[in-house]
This record gives sequence, C-alpha cells and structure tokens, in this order.
Amino acid sequence: MNILLRRFGGRIAVTLSLIVLEAVGWVLFPLVIGRAIDGVLAGSRHGLFELAGLGIVAMGIAITRQVVDSRAYARIYARLGAELIGSHAESTTSTKTARLGMLRETVEFFENSVPALVRSIIELAGPILILSALSRPVFYGCLAVLGVTVAVYALTGRMTTRYNRELNDEHERQVDAVESVDSARIGRHLREMMRWNIKLSDLEAGTFGVVWLFLIGLLVYSIAVTAENTVAYGAVFAIVMYVFQFTESVASLPLYFQQWLRLREISGRLVALVAKP
Repeated sequence: MNILLRRFGGRIAVTLSLIVLEAVGWVLFPLVIGRAIDGVLAGSRHGLFELAGLGIVAMGIAITRQVVDSRAYARIYARLGAELIGSHAESTTSTKTARLGMLRETVEFFENSVPALVRSIIELAGPILILSALSRPVFYGCLAVLGVTVAVYALTGRMTTRYNRELNDEHERQVDAVESVDSARIGRHLREMMRWNIKLSDLEAGTFGVVWLFLIGLLVYSIAVTAENTVAYGAVFAIVMYVFQFTESVASLPLYFQQWLRLREISGRLVALVAKP
C-alpha cells in the first residue's frame, strides 16, 4: 500500500478528494430531509428544493468519481504488474503468480473498498458531529459505543495479522503444489488454506457479534430518548437516521479492518519486487 501511495499519490489524491465530496453529500441527506419535512409541515417548499439540489449534486460527483477511479487504477495495476513480473527473475512462478494476485487485490482495495471505507469514516464522524448539536444524550451514547468498538478491534488486531500471514504463505505455495501433481500435497495445501480462512472468518464473526450488541442497544436508546425530548418531527427523523447511519458505519468496520491488516501484510511481500522508481 505504501508503494502505491508513494508512486501514485497524485492520482490517488484526486480520487480521494472526489470520494470525500461524495461522502459529505450523503452525510447531509438526513439533515436536509428533516428540514424538508419540517418545512412542508410549516407550509414551505424551500426544503424540498434543497433536497432535490443535494441529490443532483451528489449523483454527479458519484458518477465522476467512478469514471476517474476505473481509469486511474487500471493504469496503476498494469504498470506495477509489468514491473513485478519483469523483475527478480530468480523468484519461482508460484511466488510471482501469487504476488501478482496480491497486487491485484491491493489495487482493487483502493479502487473498490477505499471509497466505501472513506464514506464509512465520514458517516461515522459526520453524524457524531451533527448529533452533538441535535441531541447530547445520543451523542454521548455514540462516543461510548465507538470506544467499545475501537477496544475490540485493538485486542484482535495482532491475531488477525498472524492469520493473514499464514494464509498468504499458503497462497505462495499454490502453483508449486498444483504442478507437483501430488494429490496428498495438494490436499494438505487446500486444507491449510481453508483452515486459515475459517480462523479469519470466525474471528470476524466474533468481533462483529460483540460490537453489534452495543449498536442495537444504542439504536433502541436513541429512539427512546429522542421521542421523549424532541418535538419537531423532522428533527426526530434526522436524529434517528444519523444514529442508523452511525450504526451502519461501525458495523462495516470489521470488513475494512480485516482487509487493511491483510493488505498491510501483503505490502511487505510486494515491496521488494516493485520498490524501484
């Protein structure tokens, strides 16, 4: 990942800027919808025009970002892939094939997962900031759940990295195992691959289950507190939607956290092959 950032920082910065603009637009939707609801109830249509304008702008940014992303990352993959295969001739075919797949996984992470990750981060921070103005009790509840989530991921990070390292070691042995035409060796290789995949899946399921319990509690708490203390229907809608948005973002973190740890481990294997300028 560091290689991509160092060598293609300009292209990635452009795509990230578009991602941030797109995410900010989506964060504003609950607030603008709430304003539109209160406006209509008060006899004003100004909020509806704001909502329509926001929708058009957000969609325009999303389309532009996707067009730019697909072209930028296709060029990055083609260039680094050619360098990887052309360098270090002493590496085995098995190692090069596996690492070419790992390079593709890294590039796809930037192209497909980073937009969703940045959006999740903004949809995590944005609602917290807005809720600090709309409802302090709900705001403090979000901070508490966020603290629990960070603690759970911090405790499982080292274990996730170890499982990914073992899985990648098996990936690099795959071509040699297949070319050996030894059914016993191939069977051992496939069982090892599945064993580490299962360990990663179980760990992800466990962390998600723990965090989800706190998220459900937060959602129930926010609805109860908001219904008791807020009069405007639009404000109630906005608060509940921001809590739901926050819940969605936190719930998606296990996937991105696992991907980031896996790609950090992969980048250590690729750096020696594509580090040249």
